[in-house]
Amino acid sequence: MFARAALPALLLTAAGVVGAGPAAAAPEAPDLSGYSAAAPDQYVDGGEVYFQTPDGLLCGIRPAQGMAGCDGPLPRGSSGANQVVLSADQVRRGLHNTASPLFVKSTGAAAAVLPVGHKIVFDDFACAVGDAKVFCTKGTPVAQWMAITPDGASVGPPTPGLPAGFPDPNDFVVGDESYIVGTGAKNLFPVFTVGSGLTCKMAMFSGGVIGCDTTPPAALPGVDGSDDEVFAQLPGPVGTRRAGTPRLANPDYPGVVKELPIGHRIDSYGATCMATDDGVACFGAAGGAPQGFQVSASETTTFGGS
Repeated sequence: MFARAALPALLLTAAGVVGAGPAAAAPEAPDLSGYSAAAPDQYVDGGEVYFQTPDGLLCGIRPAQGMAGCDGPLPRGSSGANQVVLSADQVRRGLHNTASPLFVKSTGAAAAVLPVGHKIVFDDFACAVGDAKVFCTKGTPVAQWMAITPDGASVGPPTPGLPAGFPDPNDFVVGDESYIVGTGAKNLFPVFTVGSGLTCKMAMFSGGVIGCDTTPPAALPGVDGSDDEVFAQLPGPVGTRRAGTPRLANPDYPGVVKELPIGHRIDSYGATCMATDDGVACFGAAGGAPQGFQVSASETTTFGGS
């Protein structure tokens, strides 16, 4: 449940807070029991597994890295992503648009094709190829999974600790673009805009603050009064306020502030921000439960905090 940011968290339910993403996270783990197990010998290379799918995806299982996934042109519902990663690491997990493949065999002959109807079981991972589909799972019982179908690519389970209706970072694409503005010795913090006119900053290291300012003199949507800044102090309070001078979202160094495309996300030192179809959603955790906020065209909502 969300709260309007001007009031204590968890008092009011906000409507219309479902954010845009390239695909909904896979709600249930795929069942790979009906696939025939392939002998892994021809797919194993240096303690890792690499295979191709009949339709040209390059996939792998990398147990030492704790991940599995595929590189290549993903279905249209994947919002331009060319990589999907199954991993327990929230920053690594999910959809990526990148020039740095993770699952391409780097030595020797090209990876062998895994035929339709077959799976490879390796370490505590399993990957299977169906008709225009690829599935990977980790754990017994399955704790993590990914799926590539004609409708798009997705990973599961949903990110824990987020309130119902809050956008899930699993559904958003990570790009290679840097949103750190300017050049300086201590310049660590992404600053970006979203199409709705907000400018946001993720000033995190081992804690910190994430927040967004409106374009002056506009107030935040749906708040009482003239508050023009929404924030989450990690750990600490969340809410809205009048922006100070300098504004929270000001870059630390001069430079161009880029726009985060709709359906994309930024991960930075324990915080995540996502550009939704009509605004932004950000959250993070600093040794405790997640807390954050969302700004849509009509409402400003928060959750968690002290």
